[in-house]
Amino acid sequence: MKSLYIAVLLGIAIPITTALAAETGTLYPEGSIDKQALEKILPTKPPYSPYADRAFPTRPLFGDTHVHTSFSLDAGAAGARLGPADALRFGKGEEVTSSTGQRVRLSRPLDFMVVADHSDGFGLFPRLLAGDPELLADPTVKRWYDMLKSGKGAEVTYEIVNAQASGTIPKVFAVEGFDSS
Repeated sequence: MKSLYIAVLLGIAIPITTALAAETGTLYPEGSIDKQALEKILPTKPPYSPYADRAFPTRPLFGDTHVHTSFSLDAGAAGARLGPADALRFGKGEEVTSSTGQRVRLSRPLDFMVVADHSDGFGLFPRLLAGDPELLADPTVKRWYDMLKSGKGAEVTYEIVNAQASGTIPKVFAVEGFDSS
């Protein structure tokens, strides 16, 4: 649309100014038009630009810069059951089954997304929630599992964080990436 507008303006302005210059004898030797003669025909306002004074983005992007999945302690204990691959599918606008069992889909895909799972114990919670016998062999981990199953995820999170901070994290968790030092 803009190029059509410019083409129409040029199609009108060039013949008029050329005719005026020929009539008034104001053509310079190199063929350009006298500036004073041109200002009589065309307005001298500064050129129009709708973007000149904009101080805001013209194409905002929407996304999420901090997504945790079931692979992180805090999200897993709080009830997240989707892993990183499911989170990515959801962010891309695909339908997934949520942690509550409902089919969900975004109204439009995200422009960007960062899965920011914690490195400590990465992927441990899906194993714990599945009742992995190797993990449940430890009595503390078994108690945490039972607490999780009874809806006490926040309490489990606090206990695990405190155990990690005090250096009393069960050895089976230390193997999975929790550092007790």
